[in-house]
Amino acid sequence: MSSRPVFKIVCPKRVVTGGPEAMHQLGAALIAAGHRAEMVYWPIARENQTPDKFKPYGVPVSTELPDRPEVVVVLPEVNTKRVWAFKRARVLIWWLSVDQHFWAQQPTKWTRRAKQWLRTRLPSQREYAFQPKANLQHAWQSEYARRFLVERGVAAPLALTDYIAPTLVPEEAEIAVDGRQDLVLFNPLKGKAFTEQLRAACADAPWQFVPLQGYTPAELRALFGRAKVYIDFGEHPGRDRIPREAAACGCVVVTGRRGSAANPVDVPLDERYKVDESAPDAVARVRALLQAVVADWRPHFDAQAAMRAGIRRQPALFQGEAAALGRHFDPAARDTDLAATP
Repeated sequence: MSSRPVFKIVCPKRVVTGGPEAMHQLGAALIAAGHRAEMVYWPIARENQTPDKFKPYGVPVSTELPDRPEVVVVLPEVNTKRVWAFKRARVLIWWLSVDQHFWAQQPTKWTRRAKQWLRTRLPSQREYAFQPKANLQHAWQSEYARRFLVERGVAAPLALTDYIAPTLVPEEAEIAVDGRQDLVLFNPLKGKAFTEQLRAACADAPWQFVPLQGYTPAELRALFGRAKVYIDFGEHPGRDRIPREAAACGCVVVTGRRGSAANPVDVPLDERYKVDESAPDAVARVRALLQAVVADWRPHFDAQAAMRAGIRRQPALFQGEAAALGRHFDPAARDTDLAATP
């Protein structure tokens, strides 16, 4: 049997959010770099198929997850307890977010007593809490996750970010700058409480708040291309996609300071575009900022050019990270150091 590694990327079944897209991006990038990679949709079932949205990445599907030395199992942070199922295979936990890890551990249909009973009798049901494990490594998608891992004693987490599909990222010269409408876009699933306070305080404002729901990808890109502002006061559990998609199409982005938005690496905005939503004057400050941007949008658009340029560089950066990841796990090319540098 060949000693070359085969990457088994464990992906939640029938989920088409940003995390699963990043996992398909990883599979495609590994294959492009000459490695073998397969998607394993979890829970495993014979009818597992790639969601239509991710079929263009062209990553083959497997229903096998063998515990063999040549296998590299890539687990998302929401499925960390499966690390105990592997004694011979190498395991990589990819921290696509931080918060999702803890949300996934919250009891659902099982009571706390039932979950404790399972953990006692079934080692594979133990929660992962950074216990030492020889065949385990970690990768980070965001600076927020990298810091989280280092704080928990992971000495050299691996860099593995993601990117916005190039079809969603126009060149700078292609971004429409004329005829921008006084629209403030927001994700109704993010930062709902603060956003509702803000909307109430802006009831008499000359701009319109538009929730991002019910749009196709093409319609969403068109909306980003004509709106002036995108706001996001959510948790920012990782390097979120929608703020990047909005910014890439020319929206001026305004965020809170939770999660990944707190650092200048994941959300590289001037500090004036980040408002701590827990501050007593947060609503008033955001309203004043929106007033300034809507009244004179172009200078604020120009001020966020560096963020847009960084978004356009992300595909090439990710391809390099994925290729290095492949070499890292390949016995024939162990000279690549993937240790992250801040």
